Amino acid sequence: MSGIQNIAMNGYKHVNLDVLKEISEGNNDLMRDLIFLFISQIPVFSEQMDHYYQNKDYVSLGKLAHKIKNSVAMMGIAELSSDMKKLENLAQTGKNIHKYPDFIERFKRITTEAVSELNDILQSI
Repeated sequence: MSGIQNIAMNGYKHVNLDVLKEISEGNNDLMRDLIFLFISQIPVFSEQMDHYYQNKDYVSLGKLAHKIKNSVAMMGIAELSSDMKKLENLAQTGKNIHKYPDFIERFKRITTEAVSELNDILQSI
């Protein structure tokens, strides 16, 4: 069984690579590159989210949430993609500002776990 087939059988909590497999057309090198890119983006996203929230730049926070939504969707992290869509919509309208820290903390927690899963996946492909 190839590494890519074995990934589907591991049942990760957050990551579902079906979308990534489709995009990469099963090309393991491309999958690796996209996973590495995603992992490298996480600290930047986290820092930017904190910055925009602390500076009350909610429009930029909403735009960043949109960008993050697409990145996490590619890694199959559906729950976080949904959260980022909600944050995007709220932040762009400036509504329910008290909820933004919860979205930011959830992003940090889930991506920490997802990065661990992705590092495990990288060992398989």
